[in-house]
Amino acid sequence: MNQQLSFRDVQLGAVEVLKKLAALCGEQGWTYFLTYGSMLGAVRHQGVIPWDDDIDIMMPRPDYNKLRAYFTENSEALLPLKLFDHTTAGNYPHMIARISDQRYHLVFENEQDYGIGLFVDIYPLDGVGCDYAQAVKLVQRNKRTASLCFLTGRKSFGTDNTSSPWKMLLKLPAYLWANCFGNRHYIRKLEQAATRFSYEESNYVACAAWPAGPRHGQQRDVFPKEVFEEIIQVPFEDTTMCIPKNYDTFLRTTYGKYMAPPPEDKRTTNHTYHAYRV
Repeated sequence: MNQQLSFRDVQLGAVEVLKKLAALCGEQGWTYFLTYGSMLGAVRHQGVIPWDDDIDIMMPRPDYNKLRAYFTENSEALLPLKLFDHTTAGNYPHMIARISDQRYHLVFENEQDYGIGLFVDIYPLDGVGCDYAQAVKLVQRNKRTASLCFLTGRKSFGTDNTSSPWKMLLKLPAYLWANCFGNRHYIRKLEQAATRFSYEESNYVACAAWPAGPRHGQQRDVFPKEVFEEIIQVPFEDTTMCIPKNYDTFLRTTYGKYMAPPPEDKRTTNHTYHAYRV
């Protein structure tokens, strides 16, 4: 391996992956938009959050599936970009897809090496039906399943992102239980639940496959579909990227008073890896 990348080099390398993905979505007519911390970064910082080290986009499930199929059918032509999901990489442990730049290699502290480079996370936006209460129940069940799925991807039991001592007491038995069933068991459960409803026929949507909204308020993952139906371009680093015109609803529901940065001691990343140019 060559020299390790700096934190800012990791950010900028991921932005380059994002630019290529955005261009491909434009060419193919697929809808995408920045989500979670990347949407927040676009609105509050006009780029990547200074202490964040990954980029998240979301795509309606029909377009998400089209992107996965396109990368599978055109894998050689798209290099050095490569699709990682549970169908393309045997030991890939996550439910959501990632597009990786294979000119780099990541070494994780507590995750099996599956050969990924600098990447962009792609969250599917799933239809979750027309009954709000039932949609919330579905997503809450999947949140628990996703937590068990996450534990099956660890090399060994550890604290990872868990800070609460009470959660740590529950984490060890959950870790042992989850690994009795294995990663693919939970991947299948998540995919079946997430694709239960038609996106087109649903009034409510969520990333049901991998609910990831931070804990703010009672519910943070299920939204009326119209929240995401009008897309705008906003400045992001040295370019522009797509976010929903109704971004305030998403960010306020997900983060609360999102324009106020967290205290300095909370300005940390959740990822633990080192990146290298290969």
